[in-house]
Amino acid sequence: MISDNINRIKSEIPEQVTLVAVSKYQSVEDTQAVLDAGVYDLGESKVQDFLIKHEILGDRPRWHFIGHLQKNKVKYLIGKTFLIHSVDSIELLDVIEREGKKQGIVTDVLLQLNLAREDSKSGILIEELGIVLESLPKYQFVKVKGLMAMGPLTQNNDKIREIFVELKKIYDRIKEESMDEVLEMNYLSMGMTDDYTIAIEEGSNMIRVGRKIFS
Repeated sequence: MISDNINRIKSEIPEQVTLVAVSKYQSVEDTQAVLDAGVYDLGESKVQDFLIKHEILGDRPRWHFIGHLQKNKVKYLIGKTFLIHSVDSIELLDVIEREGKKQGIVTDVLLQLNLAREDSKSGILIEELGIVLESLPKYQFVKVKGLMAMGPLTQNNDKIREIFVELKKIYDRIKEESMDEVLEMNYLSMGMTDDYTIAIEEGSNMIRVGRKIFS
């Protein structure tokens, strides 16, 4: 079933779009089935769960940490993730930098924006983004590789599309203006099970899908 679901999703999305299988809350066996089906990008949101799976599955997958990241848990992710999607403050960047320096490891991250301004979501507000971007040249052990956001909690596709359009504009503007090696706009991570088709239409090149793979 997992293999069939993945094949169905792959047939719907462009080749240049990376499918991150959201394996949080899934068993090691089901997560292994995703790998067997040829998807190696896995998304986890709880550090403890991630560490258990990493211990068993190792570095065969490209691990994406997509959940809210507490500062005191950063040290457990250094050197084990392909991307941390959920960097939402300068303070978190500072901790990743400090822990990376200790281990001599550079960590690739995405900046999470909260364009919908929902209290239930983490993320940098648009008026805070400039300050965050200005802080980036000081980091040696953190590299920003793009942006991430979640669509708003609504059934209104027009409102979802508005957020994705806005994020793509921000992404393009930063990509055009950026000259610093600490900031590369390679990944635009937007779109989940219920809205990834809209996200792809509006320029996403990385989607995070869980329920549609595992149900």
